Amino acid sequence: MASSSFSPAAPPVFNGEGYHIWVVKMRTYLQAFDLWEVVNSDVEPEPLRANPTVAQMKQYSEEKSKKHKAMSCIQNCVSDVIFTRIMACETPKQA
Repeated sequence: MASSSFSPAAPPVFNGEGYHIWVVKMRTYLQAFDLWEVVNSDVEPEPLRANPTVAQMKQYSEEKSKKHKAMSCIQNCVSDVIFTRIMACETPKQA
């Protein structure tokens, strides 16, 4: 039985030039990790209700961490010069 393993290429780095190319590559990179919707929508997951199940807690935690994963990807995919312009951003959409 064949296994399916996906290893995306290294993330594209934006240095201030060729934004129109970088943004397409970055969108695809984030989509490969199921993070693009977090950037595109900028919506927080609904808070947990009283007495959540383990599955609900896990789902909430995963959804909450996607924002931080997307932010990390964006911050690590820009040069230090560009990073200084986005380091105060609090959401992936702002960055």
